[in-house]
Amino acid sequence: MPGLSLVADNTRCSPEPERTSLHEVLDFLLEGARNAPPPLDEAALPLRAETEALPLLCDLAEAAAELASGRRARAVVRLRLDPDAWELGLERVGRDLLVTVFHGGDVPEIALHERRFDGDALSARLLAALDRFAPRRGAGARRDAAENDADHHGLGEHRLPAARRSLAAALPFSSDEPAGEPAIVGVEPTGEIPIVIAAEALLRTSPGAALAQPAVLRADLFSLLFRGKVRVLVGEEARELPDVFIFPFAEQLAALSLESLDAWARRQPYHRRLTVGGAILGVRLHSEGALSLTLGVPRVGRVPTDGPRALGSGRGSAFAAAEERAQTWTFPAVDVAALAQGVVAFGRALARSLVRRDRGQASNLRLFEFRARVRELAERLRELTRNDAKINVAPETYRAFAAAAARPQAAAEDTFGRTRLRFTARWVAAIPSLDLRATFLCGDVLVVGSTRELTCIDRRTGECLWRKQAPRAVSVMTPVGLGRLLPDGTLQLHELSTGEVAWSARLSPRVGANASGAVVSAPGLPRMLIVSEGTRHLAAVDLYSGEVRWRYAARRGENFRLRRAGKLVVVGSGEPALAALDVLSGDVVWRFCDRLPFASPVAVDHDALFAVAGDGAFVGRGGARLHHLDPWSGEARWTVDLPRHVAPVGAPLLGPETVCVVTHGRRGTGLVGLDRRTGATRFDLTACASTASCLMVDDVVVVNSEAGEIIGVGAQDGAVRYRHVIAGGVEGDRPRRLEPVLRSGALFVPQSEVHVVRPRDGALLGKVPTDLIPDLLRVDERCDVYVAEESGHLAAFAAAPRLSLVQ
Repeated sequence: MPGLSLVADNTRCSPEPERTSLHEVLDFLLEGARNAPPPLDEAALPLRAETEALPLLCDLAEAAAELASGRRARAVVRLRLDPDAWELGLERVGRDLLVTVFHGGDVPEIALHERRFDGDALSARLLAALDRFAPRRGAGARRDAAENDADHHGLGEHRLPAARRSLAAALPFSSDEPAGEPAIVGVEPTGEIPIVIAAEALLRTSPGAALAQPAVLRADLFSLLFRGKVRVLVGEEARELPDVFIFPFAEQLAALSLESLDAWARRQPYHRRLTVGGAILGVRLHSEGALSLTLGVPRVGRVPTDGPRALGSGRGSAFAAAEERAQTWTFPAVDVAALAQGVVAFGRALARSLVRRDRGQASNLRLFEFRARVRELAERLRELTRNDAKINVAPETYRAFAAAAARPQAAAEDTFGRTRLRFTARWVAAIPSLDLRATFLCGDVLVVGSTRELTCIDRRTGECLWRKQAPRAVSVMTPVGLGRLLPDGTLQLHELSTGEVAWSARLSPRVGANASGAVVSAPGLPRMLIVSEGTRHLAAVDLYSGEVRWRYAARRGENFRLRRAGKLVVVGSGEPALAALDVLSGDVVWRFCDRLPFASPVAVDHDALFAVAGDGAFVGRGGARLHHLDPWSGEARWTVDLPRHVAPVGAPLLGPETVCVVTHGRRGTGLVGLDRRTGATRFDLTACASTASCLMVDDVVVVNSEAGEIIGVGAQDGAVRYRHVIAGGVEGDRPRRLEPVLRSGALFVPQSEVHVVRPRDGALLGKVPTDLIPDLLRVDERCDVYVAEESGHLAAFAAAPRLSLVQ
């Protein structure tokens, strides 16, 4: 293989005058920044790319011209874009310019802060550098122009002369401008606070402070880089950080407090330590809830400055010794809520001081985000520390109503003890754009929703009884008709006999979350539909008239989870409180509070209510708890912490003596079984390695796996009683919904086909002969099966006559 040779054109070389002029200006501006903490990359200043030199000098000249003319008080120029976006800020103070070099981001880095230059002297250096970039006249100039045309000569012919003219016209710096020296501004929180965080900041009054607030929000970190000292008072112990950049320190303090508060609510350990703004900030939270706060001065000295000396600093030199050891102080026992309260008060006081000093800061996106984080911290603290729990002191009426309404459950007839089930195809219908969530089996008809219409089908013959044009909506079947909630908030009730709209009610549209609700239809109660409305409200709508009977306002309404229990409806709305409302009036009968949010459905069985606190969104974060409550009074009977390696899914499953929590972890779907009376853990196992749907039948938990497994787990001891691996089908031929359907003692399990299983021993009783994927499965009282596929097909299968032994 022949070798390759590279040929370079040595006639084109980067002009030495251009590089030298750029280096001279930057070295003059950034003298002392290279050895200052944090260490500055040599490749960042000056620039490596020669083609960026001229735009940088033009940016500097234009910024200096605006400052000299008085049109602006501050200007920022980007030094380079890759790999780090270092910026150079210029601020005018009388006839002088203050230069700051910094790097933005979540944790800002400041390489140089407020180095003072004479404005006219700095502008003279910029003009000289621009003159050396200007094209020379004559043949040499034409030759250089031809050589550099591909780089930046075209830019120089247009932008360079304009930048030079504007800078020359703006000079000299006028002595009429006020000096704008900084003043000490106290940042003192108000009110009685267990942990006091205060500061004294060196702030300058901006020349445009009295101007109207700009209409555009812009991120301006440069105007928030000011020094001061911070004092922290915990009890009788006080510590002071003498020379820090207050705003970056306050940003990270708020972020760490919010993360610590979340970890404290989940009963998880948390540890983070960082250096920001010339200070050490560390937080360590143990799983028991004890928090230690660490403050200090880092080992590396402060950045150089030619500005006013830091407050409280007795050093004669502007540079601290680089070998000075770090000084840290630790408050060993700090209350998490008290720290968050102190940070909120300090953050609000700091924001007020900045806006009062400079009205333009109200349009600073950096300050806007800081205030939003402080508000989030305050709201989270209020939720976690608010204890407005309410116990129902007269639960007898609700307990008596539930006992009277409860019907004795007859034992399920063992119809399939000695026989099998056979099915025959009855009819198939095609419905384009079928909506699985709007398909219902109601009496003798099937109501099927789609993108543009509603269709009613006779369940025996498959004949279309009526078809109505209707947009897609959230649908729910009620005893008097089909309720549909449109995106604009309109609630309609369609009659099942004709499909006509019986009534229409106007509700506030649900924005930012899914609509949810519950149907109330029980002896002794009015027939109502309780539906989520707006951002955080529940509305109870009469099913006969469409009138709104009552409205309930939750603190937050991310996702409402409703469960009716007798004359009560238990509401979980994603807040750390569970409320029980009276169905007739909407009054809060009892409220149970916890640190963690109630975001999962609850389970109610006779005289017991089980609720999981903790969203379970992230596996391994833990923090979920199971509460056993009295459903009529709201009193807690016991509370247990669930294992940290799992996340709870759905409502708890209730057996005769155990309560099972379905979990999802790194190993798949698991079950945690606990004793109903004491809460003691009976078993903790992994049922399958994939996502699954679980159903409790007597004392057996039936697990229907997405991987094609049907597993029966004993609810008493967690022993696997049976396991079936369903063969056939490919991975994509799995149903959208895996929930089994229990009918007449048989369990209809959707897989690539519908299998019928006896739940107590797992005996296979039959199979539905369908080519459709059972994305939706419905079974009527005669065990006739209706299968809907998301592709738009609906099929019905009739159960064949069964033989039984007559003795």
